[in-house]
Amino acid sequence: MYEREKAIIITNNDRVFEAYKDEMQVILKQTYEEVLIATRDMVYDRHILLTHPQASSLKPNQTPYRSVIVYPGSGEDAMKAILLIEKCLEVYRRWQEIAPSPASYPKKVEDDFKIIDLSIVQNVMPRIV
Repeated sequence: MYEREKAIIITNNDRVFEAYKDEMQVILKQTYEEVLIATRDMVYDRHILLTHPQASSLKPNQTPYRSVIVYPGSGEDAMKAILLIEKCLEVYRRWQEIAPSPASYPKKVEDDFKIIDLSIVQNVMPRIV
């Protein structure tokens, strides 16, 4: 089991930030890509992934919000996580070349994307004591 106060959320969703900032470390980034890059850096620094960097059925160019939870590792082999986050960055960038994300969304749509991202985090939290 994982201790919640040791887990770290990397997000660009202000709703996730506000919901968890008092319980654990939350790193707020500006963009989806910045979340992936910060996650990659944490994985290279021996953190393990507690959530998949591309959780949900939304393509990386469809949603502007992403939250990933990492946890300090114990020095075990992180190759699987490294390969996963590198692949997620590659997929994100490929989708941006094929069909770039819109520059902005209507407020209601943006709120819906924030809620979807927040709900993914909320569903994981009961497993992090």
